[in-house]
Amino acid sequence: MSDEPVQLIAASLHGVDVVDAGRVLRLVGTCRRPGTDGEQPADQQLLLHWLRPDGTRELTVATEPRLRHEDGADRWTGFVADVPIEQVPVGTTGMEISLGASVVPVGAAPGSLASSRPIAVDGRRVQLFPSVTEHAEFVAQAYPRRFAGLRWTAALAARAVKDVLRRRPFAFVQPVRALTRPLFLGRQVWLVGERADTARDNGYHLFTYLRRERPDVRAYYVLDPSSDRFDELSRLGRVVRHSSLRHRLLMVHATVLANAYSIKHMVPSQWPKQHYMRQLGWRTGAYRVYLKHGINDKTTDVRRRTGGYDLYLTASSRETEAIRHTSGYDQQVVETGLPRFDALVPTPPSRTILFMPTWRRYLAPELYSTELRTSGATGEVPFEGSTYQRFVDGLLRSPRLHALLEQHDHRFELMPHYNLMAQFDGAAAVGERVTILDGGASDIQDVMRRCDLFITDYSSVHFDLAYLGTPLIYTHFDREEFDAGHAEPSWFDHERDGFGPVTHDVESTIDAIEAYLDGDHRREPVYEQRAQAAFTFHDRGNSRRAVEAIERLVATRGAV
Repeated sequence: MSDEPVQLIAASLHGVDVVDAGRVLRLVGTCRRPGTDGEQPADQQLLLHWLRPDGTRELTVATEPRLRHEDGADRWTGFVADVPIEQVPVGTTGMEISLGASVVPVGAAPGSLASSRPIAVDGRRVQLFPSVTEHAEFVAQAYPRRFAGLRWTAALAARAVKDVLRRRPFAFVQPVRALTRPLFLGRQVWLVGERADTARDNGYHLFTYLRRERPDVRAYYVLDPSSDRFDELSRLGRVVRHSSLRHRLLMVHATVLANAYSIKHMVPSQWPKQHYMRQLGWRTGAYRVYLKHGINDKTTDVRRRTGGYDLYLTASSRETEAIRHTSGYDQQVVETGLPRFDALVPTPPSRTILFMPTWRRYLAPELYSTELRTSGATGEVPFEGSTYQRFVDGLLRSPRLHALLEQHDHRFELMPHYNLMAQFDGAAAVGERVTILDGGASDIQDVMRRCDLFITDYSSVHFDLAYLGTPLIYTHFDREEFDAGHAEPSWFDHERDGFGPVTHDVESTIDAIEAYLDGDHRREPVYEQRAQAAFTFHDRGNSRRAVEAIERLVATRGAV
Protein backbone atom coordinates (compact mmCIF):
# COMPACT_ATOMS: atom_id res chain seq x y z
CA MET A 1 0.00 0.00 0.00
CA SER A 2 1.33 3.44 -0.96
CA ASP A 3 2.42 5.83 1.79
CA GLU A 4 1.79 8.82 -0.47
CA PRO A 5 -0.63 11.34 1.10
CA VAL A 6 -4.14 11.30 -0.33
CA GLN A 7 -4.83 14.25 -2.60
CA LEU A 8 -8.40 15.55 -2.51
CA ILE A 9 -9.97 16.10 -5.93
CA ALA A 10 -13.15 18.11 -5.31
CA ALA A 11 -15.82 18.66 -2.67
CA SER A 12 -19.40 19.88 -2.91
CA LEU A 13 -22.28 20.60 -0.56
CA HIS A 14 -25.51 18.86 -1.53
CA GLY A 15 -27.92 19.98 1.16
CA VAL A 16 -28.45 21.59 4.54
CA ASP A 17 -30.79 20.09 7.16
CA VAL A 18 -31.93 21.09 10.61
CA VAL A 19 -31.98 18.14 13.04
CA ASP A 20 -32.12 17.42 16.75
CA ALA A 21 -35.23 19.56 17.28
CA GLY A 22 -33.63 22.63 15.72
CA ARG A 23 -30.38 22.49 17.66
CA VAL A 24 -28.06 21.15 14.96
CA LEU A 25 -27.28 22.15 11.38
CA ARG A 26 -26.44 19.09 9.28
CA LEU A 27 -24.35 19.53 6.13
CA VAL A 28 -24.47 16.76 3.51
CA GLY A 29 -22.10 16.49 0.57
CA THR A 30 -19.33 14.59 -1.17
CA CYS A 31 -15.55 14.78 -1.33
CA ARG A 32 -13.93 12.94 -4.23
CA ARG A 33 -10.54 11.41 -3.55
CA PRO A 34 -8.62 8.13 -3.91
CA GLY A 35 -9.14 5.32 -1.43
CA THR A 36 -12.94 5.42 -1.20
CA ASP A 37 -13.65 1.87 -2.41
CA GLY A 38 -14.30 -1.06 -0.10
CA GLU A 39 -16.97 -2.40 2.21
CA GLN A 40 -15.80 -0.13 5.03
CA PRO A 41 -14.59 3.48 4.81
CA ALA A 42 -10.85 4.06 4.81
CA ASP A 43 -9.19 5.57 7.87
CA GLN A 44 -9.33 9.09 6.49
CA GLN A 45 -10.39 11.94 8.79
CA LEU A 46 -12.02 14.65 6.70
CA LEU A 47 -12.33 18.02 8.40
CA LEU A 48 -14.80 20.68 7.32
CA HIS A 49 -13.73 24.28 7.91
CA TRP A 50 -15.85 27.47 7.96
CA LEU A 51 -13.82 30.35 6.51
CA ARG A 52 -13.94 34.11 6.88
CA PRO A 53 -13.60 36.13 3.65
CA ASP A 54 -9.89 36.62 4.43
CA GLY A 55 -9.37 32.82 4.61
CA THR A 56 -9.22 32.59 8.40
CA ARG A 57 -10.69 29.35 9.72
CA GLU A 58 -13.53 30.27 12.07
CA LEU A 59 -14.81 26.78 12.88
CA THR A 60 -13.64 23.22 12.20
CA VAL A 61 -15.85 20.12 12.50
CA ALA A 62 -15.17 16.44 11.83
CA THR A 63 -17.25 14.66 9.19
CA GLU A 64 -18.68 11.16 9.04
CA PRO A 65 -18.34 9.08 5.82
CA ARG A 66 -21.37 8.03 3.77
CA LEU A 67 -21.79 5.82 0.71
CA ARG A 68 -22.56 7.44 -2.63
CA HIS A 69 -22.95 5.84 -6.04
CA GLU A 70 -20.12 7.28 -8.13
CA ASP A 71 -18.85 6.18 -11.54
CA GLY A 72 -20.81 2.93 -11.51
CA ALA A 73 -20.00 1.79 -7.96
CA ASP A 74 -20.80 2.54 -4.31
CA ARG A 75 -17.94 4.56 -2.82
CA TRP A 76 -17.29 6.27 0.50
CA THR A 77 -17.22 9.72 -1.03
CA GLY A 78 -20.17 11.10 0.93
CA PHE A 79 -19.88 13.02 4.15
CA VAL A 80 -22.14 14.36 6.89
CA ALA A 81 -21.11 17.11 9.30
CA ASP A 82 -23.20 18.19 12.30
CA VAL A 83 -22.74 21.70 13.66
CA PRO A 84 -24.52 22.99 16.79
CA ILE A 85 -26.57 26.00 15.74
CA GLU A 86 -25.03 28.32 18.30
CA GLN A 87 -21.56 27.59 16.85
CA VAL A 88 -22.44 28.64 13.28
CA PRO A 89 -20.26 31.71 12.59
CA VAL A 90 -22.16 35.00 12.29
CA GLY A 91 -21.55 36.92 9.06
CA THR A 92 -20.44 35.66 5.65
CA THR A 93 -18.39 32.47 5.50
CA GLY A 94 -17.15 30.00 2.93
CA MET A 95 -16.04 26.39 3.34
CA GLU A 96 -13.17 24.06 2.63
CA ILE A 97 -12.38 20.42 3.39
CA SER A 98 -9.02 19.06 4.41
CA LEU A 99 -7.44 15.63 4.68
CA GLY A 100 -3.99 16.00 6.19
CA ALA A 101 -2.20 18.64 4.13
CA SER A 102 -4.59 18.37 1.16
CA VAL A 103 -7.29 21.05 1.05
CA VAL A 104 -10.10 21.82 -1.45
CA PRO A 105 -12.87 24.43 -1.40
CA VAL A 106 -16.46 23.22 -1.01
CA GLY A 107 -18.66 24.01 -3.98
CA ALA A 108 -22.41 24.55 -3.81
CA ALA A 109 -24.16 21.82 -5.83
CA PRO A 110 -27.24 22.87 -7.84
CA GLY A 111 -29.50 20.83 -5.54
CA SER A 112 -28.27 22.63 -2.44
CA LEU A 113 -29.06 26.04 -3.96
CA ALA A 114 -32.41 24.96 -5.41
CA SER A 115 -33.59 24.01 -1.91
CA SER A 116 -31.94 26.96 -0.12
CA ARG A 117 -34.08 29.23 2.06
CA PRO A 118 -33.56 31.10 5.34
CA ILE A 119 -33.27 28.71 8.29
CA ALA A 120 -34.49 30.57 11.36
CA VAL A 121 -33.98 28.72 14.64
CA ASP A 122 -33.20 29.71 18.18
CA GLY A 123 -29.79 31.30 18.02
CA ARG A 124 -29.19 31.79 14.29
CA ARG A 125 -30.76 32.70 10.99
CA VAL A 126 -28.73 31.01 8.22
CA GLN A 127 -28.95 30.71 4.46
CA LEU A 128 -26.78 29.25 1.70
CA PHE A 129 -26.14 31.52 -1.29
CA PRO A 130 -24.33 31.10 -4.62
CA SER A 131 -20.99 32.87 -4.96
CA VAL A 132 -19.27 34.12 -8.09
CA THR A 133 -16.84 31.20 -7.82
CA GLU A 134 -19.72 28.69 -7.28
CA HIS A 135 -18.30 27.87 -3.85
CA ALA A 136 -20.68 27.45 -0.93
CA GLU A 137 -21.31 30.78 0.79
CA PHE A 138 -23.23 31.05 4.06
CA VAL A 139 -24.69 34.16 5.61
CA ALA A 140 -25.72 33.92 9.27
CA GLN A 141 -26.97 36.39 11.86
CA ALA A 142 -27.71 36.13 15.56
CA TYR A 143 -31.43 35.39 15.91
CA PRO A 144 -33.71 36.44 17.37
CA ARG A 145 -32.31 39.89 18.08
CA ARG A 146 -33.70 43.41 18.03
CA PHE A 147 -34.39 44.45 14.44
CA ALA A 148 -32.90 41.16 13.17
CA GLY A 149 -35.67 40.80 10.60
CA LEU A 150 -35.15 44.31 9.24
CA ARG A 151 -31.40 43.80 9.00
CA TRP A 152 -31.87 40.49 7.17
CA THR A 153 -34.36 42.04 4.73
CA ALA A 154 -32.02 44.96 4.09
CA ALA A 155 -29.11 42.61 3.40
CA LEU A 156 -31.19 40.58 0.95
CA ALA A 157 -32.33 43.77 -0.78
CA ALA A 158 -28.73 44.90 -1.16
CA ARG A 159 -27.80 41.51 -2.64
CA ALA A 160 -30.77 41.75 -5.04
CA VAL A 161 -29.74 45.24 -6.22
CA LYS A 162 -26.21 43.99 -6.93
CA ASP A 163 -27.60 41.04 -8.89
CA VAL A 164 -29.83 43.35 -10.96
CA LEU A 165 -26.92 45.66 -11.74
CA ARG A 166 -24.76 42.68 -12.71
CA ARG A 167 -27.64 41.25 -14.81
CA ARG A 168 -27.54 37.90 -13.13
CA PRO A 169 -30.14 35.29 -14.11
CA PHE A 170 -33.42 35.60 -12.18
CA ALA A 171 -32.32 38.85 -10.55
CA PHE A 172 -35.79 40.20 -11.36
CA VAL A 173 -37.45 37.75 -8.97
CA GLN A 174 -36.90 39.65 -5.70
CA PRO A 175 -38.11 43.02 -7.04
CA VAL A 176 -41.20 41.35 -8.52
CA ARG A 177 -41.85 39.56 -5.21
CA ALA A 178 -41.59 42.83 -3.31
CA LEU A 179 -43.92 44.72 -5.67
CA THR A 180 -46.59 41.99 -5.78
CA ARG A 181 -46.36 40.78 -2.18
CA PRO A 182 -49.65 42.49 -1.17
CA LEU A 183 -51.50 40.17 -3.57
CA PHE A 184 -50.29 37.09 -1.69
CA LEU A 185 -50.14 38.15 1.95
CA GLY A 186 -51.26 35.33 4.24
CA ARG A 187 -51.65 32.88 1.37
CA GLN A 188 -49.83 29.66 0.73
CA VAL A 189 -49.60 28.78 -2.96
CA TRP A 190 -49.10 25.19 -4.08
CA LEU A 191 -48.16 24.80 -7.74
CA VAL A 192 -48.65 21.28 -9.08
CA GLY A 193 -47.73 19.88 -12.47
CA GLU A 194 -46.09 17.27 -14.66
CA ARG A 195 -44.66 17.90 -18.11
CA ALA A 196 -45.93 21.18 -19.53
CA ASP A 197 -48.61 19.47 -21.64
CA THR A 198 -49.60 16.46 -19.50
CA ALA A 199 -52.07 15.80 -16.71
CA ARG A 200 -52.29 12.07 -16.16
CA ASP A 201 -49.79 11.11 -13.47
CA ASN A 202 -49.21 11.78 -9.78
CA GLY A 203 -49.42 15.53 -10.31
CA TYR A 204 -52.89 15.19 -11.81
CA HIS A 205 -54.13 12.85 -9.10
CA LEU A 206 -52.74 14.99 -6.27
CA PHE A 207 -54.37 18.10 -7.74
CA THR A 208 -57.77 16.49 -8.28
CA TYR A 209 -57.67 15.20 -4.70
CA LEU A 210 -56.89 18.69 -3.42
CA ARG A 211 -59.74 20.24 -5.39
CA ARG A 212 -62.22 17.57 -4.24
CA GLU A 213 -61.17 16.98 -0.66
CA ARG A 214 -59.01 19.93 0.37
CA PRO A 215 -60.34 23.12 -1.25
CA ASP A 216 -58.82 25.01 1.69
CA VAL A 217 -55.39 24.42 0.13
CA ARG A 218 -54.71 27.08 -2.49
CA ALA A 219 -53.46 24.67 -5.15
CA TYR A 220 -52.99 25.46 -8.86
CA TYR A 221 -52.20 23.15 -11.76
CA VAL A 222 -49.82 24.42 -14.45
CA LEU A 223 -50.78 23.13 -17.91
CA ASP A 224 -50.28 24.16 -21.51
CA PRO A 225 -53.56 24.93 -23.31
CA SER A 226 -52.53 22.48 -26.06
CA SER A 227 -53.02 19.58 -23.64
CA ASP A 228 -55.99 17.33 -24.32
CA ARG A 229 -56.82 17.56 -20.61
CA PHE A 230 -56.86 21.35 -20.38
CA ASP A 231 -60.62 21.89 -20.75
CA GLU A 232 -61.51 18.92 -18.55
CA LEU A 233 -59.14 19.93 -15.77
CA SER A 234 -60.14 23.59 -16.02
CA ARG A 235 -63.62 22.68 -14.84
CA LEU A 236 -62.09 21.96 -11.43
CA GLY A 237 -60.79 25.51 -11.22
CA ARG A 238 -57.33 27.00 -10.62
CA VAL A 239 -55.76 25.63 -13.77
CA VAL A 240 -53.09 28.06 -14.95
CA ARG A 241 -51.85 28.40 -18.52
CA HIS A 242 -48.21 27.39 -18.66
CA SER A 243 -45.89 30.41 -19.14
CA SER A 244 -48.72 32.93 -18.73
CA LEU A 245 -48.24 36.06 -16.62
CA ARG A 246 -50.31 34.42 -13.88
CA HIS A 247 -48.05 31.36 -13.96
CA ARG A 248 -44.96 33.54 -13.63
CA LEU A 249 -46.40 35.44 -10.67
CA LEU A 250 -47.38 32.22 -8.93
CA MET A 251 -43.88 30.81 -9.46
CA VAL A 252 -42.43 33.88 -7.77
CA HIS A 253 -44.68 33.46 -4.73
CA ALA A 254 -45.12 29.67 -4.56
CA THR A 255 -44.83 28.02 -1.17
CA VAL A 256 -44.74 24.53 -2.71
CA LEU A 257 -43.66 23.27 -6.14
CA ALA A 258 -44.80 19.67 -6.68
CA ASN A 259 -44.10 17.77 -9.88
CA ALA A 260 -44.20 14.15 -11.02
CA TYR A 261 -41.24 14.50 -13.42
CA SER A 262 -39.02 17.48 -12.65
CA ILE A 263 -39.57 21.01 -11.39
CA LYS A 264 -37.90 22.23 -14.59
CA HIS A 265 -41.12 21.39 -16.45
CA MET A 266 -42.83 24.10 -14.42
CA VAL A 267 -40.33 26.83 -15.28
CA PRO A 268 -42.02 29.35 -17.63
CA SER A 269 -40.70 29.26 -21.19
CA GLN A 270 -39.59 32.89 -20.93
CA TRP A 271 -37.17 32.05 -18.10
CA PRO A 272 -33.66 30.59 -18.62
CA LYS A 273 -34.00 26.94 -17.61
CA GLN A 274 -30.24 26.41 -17.60
CA HIS A 275 -29.93 28.70 -14.58
CA TYR A 276 -33.04 27.93 -12.56
CA MET A 277 -31.43 25.41 -10.19
CA ARG A 278 -28.67 27.75 -9.06
CA GLN A 279 -30.46 31.07 -9.29
CA LEU A 280 -34.21 30.66 -8.71
CA GLY A 281 -34.84 28.47 -5.66
CA TRP A 282 -32.92 30.46 -3.05
CA ARG A 283 -34.67 33.65 -4.19
CA THR A 284 -38.17 32.28 -3.53
CA GLY A 285 -37.70 29.59 -0.87
CA ALA A 286 -40.38 27.32 -2.34
CA TYR A 287 -40.45 23.76 -1.01
CA ARG A 288 -39.64 21.27 -3.77
CA VAL A 289 -41.71 18.07 -3.79
CA TYR A 290 -40.97 15.11 -6.06
CA LEU A 291 -44.23 13.24 -6.63
CA LYS A 292 -42.47 10.88 -9.08
CA HIS A 293 -43.94 9.01 -12.03
CA GLY A 294 -43.61 5.52 -10.63
CA ILE A 295 -41.65 3.48 -8.14
CA ASN A 296 -37.90 3.89 -8.66
CA ASP A 297 -36.59 0.37 -9.15
CA LYS A 298 -33.31 1.98 -10.26
CA THR A 299 -32.04 4.51 -7.75
CA THR A 300 -28.40 4.99 -8.70
CA ASP A 301 -29.25 8.12 -10.69
CA VAL A 302 -31.14 9.64 -7.74
CA ARG A 303 -28.97 12.50 -6.48
CA ARG A 304 -29.70 15.12 -3.88
CA ARG A 305 -26.98 17.24 -5.43
CA THR A 306 -28.86 17.43 -8.74
CA GLY A 307 -32.49 17.20 -7.58
CA GLY A 308 -32.49 19.19 -4.37
CA TYR A 309 -35.93 17.97 -3.30
CA ASP A 310 -37.28 18.74 0.16
CA LEU A 311 -39.77 15.86 -0.03
CA TYR A 312 -39.38 12.65 -2.04
CA LEU A 313 -42.42 10.35 -2.00
CA THR A 314 -42.02 6.58 -2.01
CA ALA A 315 -44.39 3.63 -1.84
CA SER A 316 -42.13 0.75 -0.81
CA SER A 317 -39.79 0.22 2.13
CA ARG A 318 -37.18 -1.37 -0.12
CA GLU A 319 -37.35 1.59 -2.47
CA THR A 320 -36.93 3.96 0.48
CA GLU A 321 -33.92 2.02 1.72
CA ALA A 322 -32.32 1.99 -1.73
CA ILE A 323 -32.77 5.75 -2.22
CA ARG A 324 -31.41 6.63 1.19
CA HIS A 325 -28.50 4.26 0.72
CA THR A 326 -26.55 6.27 -1.83
CA SER A 327 -28.42 9.43 -2.85
CA GLY A 328 -27.73 11.91 -0.06
CA TYR A 329 -31.44 12.08 0.77
CA ASP A 330 -32.52 10.98 4.23
CA GLN A 331 -35.37 12.61 6.13
CA GLN A 332 -36.65 13.94 2.78
CA VAL A 333 -37.74 10.43 1.74
CA VAL A 334 -41.22 9.72 3.09
CA GLU A 335 -43.37 6.64 2.47
CA THR A 336 -46.85 7.85 1.59
CA GLY A 337 -47.72 5.77 -1.45
CA LEU A 338 -48.16 7.47 -4.83
CA PRO A 339 -51.28 9.61 -5.43
CA ARG A 340 -52.11 7.83 -8.69
CA PHE A 341 -52.45 4.54 -6.79
CA ASP A 342 -55.74 5.85 -5.37
CA ALA A 343 -57.31 5.45 -8.81
CA LEU A 344 -56.16 1.85 -9.19
CA VAL A 345 -59.57 0.33 -8.69
CA PRO A 346 -60.29 -2.92 -10.57
CA THR A 347 -62.79 -2.74 -13.42
CA PRO A 348 -64.99 -5.55 -14.80
CA PRO A 349 -63.16 -7.99 -17.11
CA SER A 350 -62.56 -6.51 -20.56
CA ARG A 351 -60.98 -9.51 -22.31
CA THR A 352 -57.96 -7.33 -23.10
CA ILE A 353 -54.20 -8.00 -22.98
CA LEU A 354 -52.01 -4.91 -22.70
CA PHE A 355 -48.36 -4.78 -23.77
CA MET A 356 -46.35 -1.74 -22.56
CA PRO A 357 -42.62 -2.05 -23.29
CA THR A 358 -40.34 0.72 -22.08
CA TRP A 359 -37.92 2.69 -24.27
CA ARG A 360 -34.23 2.26 -25.08
CA ARG A 361 -31.85 5.22 -24.94
CA TYR A 362 -29.83 3.77 -27.82
CA LEU A 363 -33.01 3.89 -29.95
CA ALA A 364 -34.32 7.24 -28.68
CA PRO A 365 -31.77 9.27 -26.73
CA GLU A 366 -33.88 12.06 -25.21
CA LEU A 367 -36.38 11.19 -22.53
CA TYR A 368 -39.77 12.94 -22.81
CA SER A 369 -38.71 14.92 -25.86
CA THR A 370 -41.72 16.27 -27.77
CA GLU A 371 -39.51 17.12 -30.74
CA LEU A 372 -38.12 13.59 -30.76
CA ARG A 373 -41.60 12.09 -30.60
CA THR A 374 -42.86 14.03 -33.60
CA SER A 375 -39.72 13.88 -35.74
CA GLY A 376 -39.01 10.18 -35.39
CA ALA A 377 -35.33 10.81 -34.68
CA THR A 378 -33.40 7.78 -33.52
CA GLY A 379 -30.44 7.04 -31.30
CA GLU A 380 -27.19 5.34 -32.13
CA VAL A 381 -29.00 2.15 -33.22
CA PRO A 382 -31.60 2.41 -36.03
CA PHE A 383 -35.03 1.36 -34.84
CA GLU A 384 -35.87 -0.48 -38.04
CA GLY A 385 -34.32 -3.94 -37.85
CA SER A 386 -33.38 -3.63 -34.17
CA THR A 387 -33.98 -6.51 -31.76
CA TYR A 388 -36.69 -4.37 -30.16
CA GLN A 389 -38.53 -3.78 -33.45
CA ARG A 390 -38.21 -7.40 -34.55
CA PHE A 391 -39.60 -8.74 -31.27
CA VAL A 392 -42.57 -6.37 -31.16
CA ASP A 393 -43.36 -6.96 -34.82
CA GLY A 394 -42.93 -10.73 -34.44
CA LEU A 395 -45.28 -10.86 -31.45
CA LEU A 396 -47.97 -8.68 -33.01
CA ARG A 397 -47.90 -10.66 -36.27
CA SER A 398 -47.66 -14.13 -34.74
CA PRO A 399 -50.33 -16.45 -36.21
CA ARG A 400 -50.29 -18.35 -32.93
CA LEU A 401 -51.10 -15.20 -30.94
CA HIS A 402 -53.94 -14.31 -33.30
CA ALA A 403 -55.33 -17.82 -33.00
CA LEU A 404 -55.26 -17.58 -29.19
CA LEU A 405 -57.00 -14.22 -29.26
CA GLU A 406 -59.67 -15.64 -31.52
CA GLN A 407 -60.07 -18.80 -29.47
CA HIS A 408 -60.45 -16.93 -26.16
CA ASP A 409 -62.23 -13.88 -27.63
CA HIS A 410 -59.58 -11.40 -26.44
CA ARG A 411 -58.03 -8.22 -27.78
CA PHE A 412 -54.34 -7.30 -27.72
CA GLU A 413 -53.25 -3.68 -27.23
CA LEU A 414 -49.76 -2.27 -27.66
CA MET A 415 -49.00 1.04 -25.94
CA PRO A 416 -45.56 2.21 -27.11
CA HIS A 417 -43.47 4.33 -24.79
CA TYR A 418 -43.92 8.09 -25.20
CA ASN A 419 -40.38 8.36 -26.60
CA LEU A 420 -40.94 5.74 -29.29
CA MET A 421 -44.40 6.77 -30.47
CA ALA A 422 -43.06 8.21 -33.73
CA GLN A 423 -41.67 4.78 -34.65
CA PHE A 424 -45.17 3.33 -34.56
CA ASP A 425 -47.09 6.19 -36.18
CA GLY A 426 -48.84 4.99 -39.30
CA ALA A 427 -48.05 1.33 -38.62
CA ALA A 428 -50.08 -1.01 -40.79
CA ALA A 429 -52.86 -2.98 -39.14
CA VAL A 430 -51.83 -6.51 -38.20
CA GLY A 431 -55.25 -7.97 -37.42
CA GLU A 432 -58.71 -7.13 -36.19
CA ARG A 433 -57.87 -8.03 -32.61
CA VAL A 434 -54.62 -6.05 -32.33
CA THR A 435 -54.55 -2.28 -31.68
CA ILE A 436 -51.66 0.17 -31.36
CA LEU A 437 -52.53 2.90 -28.86
CA ASP A 438 -51.18 6.41 -28.42
CA GLY A 439 -48.44 6.29 -25.78
CA GLY A 440 -48.89 10.00 -25.14
CA ALA A 441 -52.62 9.78 -24.50
CA SER A 442 -54.00 11.05 -21.22
CA ASP A 443 -56.07 7.97 -20.43
CA ILE A 444 -53.09 5.67 -19.86
CA GLN A 445 -54.24 4.76 -16.36
CA ASP A 446 -57.70 3.82 -17.62
CA VAL A 447 -56.05 1.58 -20.22
CA MET A 448 -54.01 -0.13 -17.50
CA ARG A 449 -56.98 -0.55 -15.16
CA ARG A 450 -59.17 -2.26 -17.73
CA CYS A 451 -56.68 -4.85 -18.96
CA ASP A 452 -56.98 -8.44 -17.75
CA LEU A 453 -53.36 -9.39 -18.42
CA PHE A 454 -50.36 -7.05 -18.52
CA ILE A 455 -47.09 -7.61 -20.38
CA THR A 456 -43.97 -5.48 -20.16
CA ASP A 457 -40.24 -5.80 -20.45
CA TYR A 458 -38.80 -3.48 -17.80
CA SER A 459 -41.31 -0.63 -17.43
CA SER A 460 -41.80 0.51 -13.83
CA VAL A 461 -45.56 0.68 -14.40
CA HIS A 462 -45.59 -3.02 -13.56
CA PHE A 463 -45.75 -1.85 -9.93
CA ASP A 464 -49.08 -0.14 -10.67
CA LEU A 465 -50.50 -3.33 -12.13
CA ALA A 466 -49.19 -5.37 -9.20
CA TYR A 467 -50.87 -2.91 -6.81
CA LEU A 468 -54.06 -3.29 -8.84
CA GLY A 469 -53.86 -7.10 -8.71
CA THR A 470 -53.54 -7.73 -12.45
CA PRO A 471 -51.53 -10.79 -13.60
CA LEU A 472 -48.19 -9.90 -15.19
CA ILE A 473 -45.71 -11.29 -17.70
CA TYR A 474 -42.17 -9.91 -18.11
CA THR A 475 -40.53 -10.46 -21.49
CA HIS A 476 -36.75 -9.91 -21.55
CA PHE A 477 -36.33 -10.36 -25.28
CA ASP A 478 -33.15 -8.24 -25.60
CA ARG A 479 -31.57 -8.69 -22.18
CA GLU A 480 -27.93 -8.41 -23.25
CA GLU A 481 -28.51 -5.29 -25.36
CA PHE A 482 -30.66 -3.72 -22.67
CA ASP A 483 -28.09 -4.39 -19.95
CA ALA A 484 -25.28 -3.01 -22.09
CA GLY A 485 -26.99 0.09 -23.45
CA HIS A 486 -29.81 1.11 -21.13
CA ALA A 487 -30.03 -0.76 -17.83
CA GLU A 488 -28.81 0.56 -14.50
CA PRO A 489 -28.21 -1.32 -11.25
CA SER A 490 -31.46 -2.05 -9.46
CA TRP A 491 -32.59 -3.25 -6.05
CA PHE A 492 -35.45 -5.06 -7.83
CA ASP A 493 -34.83 -8.31 -9.71
CA HIS A 494 -37.65 -9.53 -11.95
CA GLU A 495 -36.78 -13.19 -11.44
CA ARG A 496 -36.43 -12.91 -7.65
CA ASP A 497 -38.92 -10.16 -6.82
CA GLY A 498 -41.24 -9.92 -9.82
CA PHE A 499 -45.00 -10.33 -9.86
CA GLY A 500 -45.16 -12.74 -12.81
CA PRO A 501 -43.10 -15.13 -14.95
CA VAL A 502 -40.13 -13.96 -17.08
CA THR A 503 -39.94 -14.95 -20.75
CA HIS A 504 -37.20 -14.36 -23.33
CA ASP A 505 -38.63 -14.61 -26.85
CA VAL A 506 -41.86 -14.56 -28.85
CA GLU A 507 -42.76 -18.21 -28.35
CA SER A 508 -42.15 -18.32 -24.60
CA THR A 509 -44.12 -15.08 -24.22
CA ILE A 510 -47.06 -16.62 -26.07
CA ASP A 511 -46.69 -19.74 -23.91
CA ALA A 512 -47.14 -17.56 -20.82
CA ILE A 513 -50.11 -15.75 -22.39
CA GLU A 514 -51.74 -19.08 -23.18
CA ALA A 515 -51.20 -20.30 -19.61
CA TYR A 516 -52.99 -17.26 -18.21
CA LEU A 517 -55.85 -17.50 -20.70
CA ASP A 518 -56.32 -21.18 -19.88
CA GLY A 519 -56.02 -20.38 -16.14
CA ASP A 520 -58.74 -17.73 -16.20
CA HIS A 521 -56.29 -14.81 -15.54
CA ARG A 522 -55.41 -15.80 -12.01
CA ARG A 523 -52.23 -14.52 -10.36
CA GLU A 524 -50.27 -17.37 -8.79
CA PRO A 525 -49.95 -17.39 -4.97
CA VAL A 526 -46.20 -16.70 -5.05
CA TYR A 527 -46.77 -13.50 -7.04
CA GLU A 528 -49.71 -12.57 -4.84
CA GLN A 529 -47.46 -12.81 -1.76
CA ARG A 530 -44.75 -10.73 -3.41
CA ALA A 531 -47.25 -8.01 -4.33
CA GLN A 532 -48.58 -7.87 -0.78
CA ALA A 533 -45.05 -7.51 0.61
CA ALA A 534 -43.91 -4.94 -1.95
CA PHE A 535 -46.06 -1.98 -0.89
CA THR A 536 -46.17 -0.13 2.40
CA PHE A 537 -49.88 0.63 1.98
CA HIS A 538 -52.75 -1.18 0.30
CA ASP A 539 -55.54 1.38 0.45
CA ARG A 540 -56.86 4.56 -1.19
CA GLY A 541 -55.18 6.98 1.20
CA ASN A 542 -52.08 7.78 -0.84
CA SER A 543 -53.06 11.33 -1.84
CA ARG A 544 -54.15 12.12 1.71
CA ARG A 545 -50.81 10.97 3.11
CA ALA A 546 -48.93 12.94 0.45
CA VAL A 547 -50.81 16.12 1.35
CA GLU A 548 -50.15 15.52 5.05
CA ALA A 549 -46.43 15.07 4.34
CA ILE A 550 -46.32 18.35 2.38
CA GLU A 551 -48.18 20.20 5.13
CA ARG A 552 -45.81 18.77 7.74
CA LEU A 553 -42.83 19.86 5.65
CA VAL A 554 -44.10 23.43 5.41
CA ALA A 555 -45.16 23.61 9.06
CA THR A 556 -41.80 22.37 10.37
CA ARG A 557 -39.73 24.05 7.63
CA GLY A 558 -38.09 20.68 7.09
CA ALA A 559 -36.66 20.44 10.61
CA VAL A 560 -36.66 17.13 12.48
